[in-house]
Amino acid sequence: MPSSSGRVTKSKYRLLTHLGYGEELKHPVRENDKTYSKQDAAQADNQLMKAKPDKHAPSIMAVGAHADDIELQAGGTLEKYFRHGYEVVYVMSTNNMSGSFSSLDSDGSIITRQEPTTEMMARRKLECANAAREWNTEAIHLDYPQRHYRNEKLEVVTLKYGAPVPPTPAAGVPSILTAGEDPGAVERVVTLILEKNPECIFTHTVATHNPEHFGTALLVTNAYWNAWERGYRGGLLYWVDDETRYGPAFRRFETYVDYSPLLDRKMELSGKHDCQMPHWRDPGFGHRLVALEWGKVCGCLAAETFIWCNRPVHTEGHNPPAYGSLTLELYQNGR
Repeated sequence: MPSSSGRVTKSKYRLLTHLGYGEELKHPVRENDKTYSKQDAAQADNQLMKAKPDKHAPSIMAVGAHADDIELQAGGTLEKYFRHGYEVVYVMSTNNMSGSFSSLDSDGSIITRQEPTTEMMARRKLECANAAREWNTEAIHLDYPQRHYRNEKLEVVTLKYGAPVPPTPAAGVPSILTAGEDPGAVERVVTLILEKNPECIFTHTVATHNPEHFGTALLVTNAYWNAWERGYRGGLLYWVDDETRYGPAFRRFETYVDYSPLLDRKMELSGKHDCQMPHWRDPGFGHRLVALEWGKVCGCLAAETFIWCNRPVHTEGHNPPAYGSLTLELYQNGR
């Protein structure tokens, strides 16, 4: 995600104000006509921490295109079910070789800088490692090149016919834009799905403003159906994009996860990607506002919304047949 992704962009601001949510810190969020206070959140969080792990809980897989995508789009869901004993499988589809990095100046303003590809990759992969460690796991990097990078002169080079080859990928490796059409790239993800056997897989939607998000969705979706043909029976969900410029169809969702007690924790996890979101502690942080916006729509404090690509089949070996806790919540919250 670009360094500005956490700010309230014009499109996000239009949606927030349309929902009457531009002054959310001055207006209490209500759940079932009852004010959801910080004390309520703390109490619920304490209960969640004491919850018994799901004995039959498999893993949850999240596949993001860029460092920070997983935390921003599914971090609340992963944190909630990690606390219920689920294993988190944390997958990055790109090599994170593009973009810039930001930091806070002494006056609180954001300073954005550029650096060459190899330095950017190292920085963002380190932040991925720090984020994944919070869920007792390691980031899996598929390392498909992004659509542009910066050379040693810090000039942006777009991958197109005749462009200089970036310094990092090996010959013959597809970019993330075409990895979903590459048999070898798809097979890598199929192998990962069959090995981890996640109850559900979360990734980008195919209806998105970012071609690398779409490329990731195509890669995961093609791998998913290949794995399905080989006996995998977990679910596949697309998280709903934060972009609003393409109209309301891009904002529709079918189900959600309520992670209200964990809103601050999700912001903390997002802050592991400090070079993209040094301002994550700000009460007006754009992604905090989006979380509150979705919570208002879903009738809670904070929610993450999803679209089903395919629903899971019940867990084998149970009598009677059973779904995991995550799937049950997704079904319960379905529209």
